[in-house]
Amino acid sequence: MSLMRDANIHEAIELLNVFWNKSMTEAERKEAFTVIVYLGAIMVLAYNFIANVMNGIIFTATWAKVSIAAESSPLSVWPLFLERKATMDMFFGMPCLPARAIITIPFFFKYRKFVVAMANRSPLREKFPIINRYMSLIMSWLIANLGVVGGFTYLLVKASSVVTGVPVFPMVP
Repeated sequence: MSLMRDANIHEAIELLNVFWNKSMTEAERKEAFTVIVYLGAIMVLAYNFIANVMNGIIFTATWAKVSIAAESSPLSVWPLFLERKATMDMFFGMPCLPARAIITIPFFFKYRKFVVAMANRSPLREKFPIINRYMSLIMSWLIANLGVVGGFTYLLVKASSVVTGVPVFPMVP
């Protein structure tokens, strides 16, 4: 540990290089690399989930605001909706980045359990372990990031429609 604090970065990299090349076999290096990539991908997907949930909330708030202002569905005044959404993203998008990162840290462990559970249920687990890992990432993204967040956003938009009294889909004359 003192080497990490007192030495420069080049010595720390050399120490890691010695560990990587001298104490690990080729198969262990491949497995370690796969695990690092897998955990990194899970971290990115966990962050993406949190960011998408926050974007869904911003989308719904913009939907409600435009519904009230236009007294019709935002689908009928789409350019106005997109303009307001861009404004809301400017104020709540990037300034919320630290909050998203902080929320992602504890959420990562739950998301990781979800991805690993999907990998453990897969029929590819025994025969194709690497493909199984990547398929569990893809399936978790489809289920959590598209399905759950899409459903959550849709339910919020429907609830906002009930509160504002403006239907989601514009009435055709």
